[in-house]
Amino acid sequence: MSTRQTSRIIAVVIVLLLAVIAGLVTGIVMAHLGAGALAFVGTGGGAFVAVATLGMLIVAYLMPPAQVPAPAAPPPQGQATAASS
Repeated sequence: MSTRQTSRIIAVVIVLLLAVIAGLVTGIVMAHLGAGALAFVGTGGGAFVAVATLGMLIVAYLMPPAQVPAPAAPPPQGQATAASS
């Protein structure tokens, strides 16, 4: 596995961990403020989705996929190559 691929995987894991923490903190704060169960679970889930989406967009912007060169085109059918003559 290349270093670039490893760093992308680590970045995704870090983003997801931060999203989980943000969702938990948001849910706990809402529960502490006296919101109902559906409200604090929904708010925590919304915070998770928002932070994960924003984090993934940032990771995709900062670490774009590596550019793979296009394969060489085969020679035209009508022309003979040096190896075939």
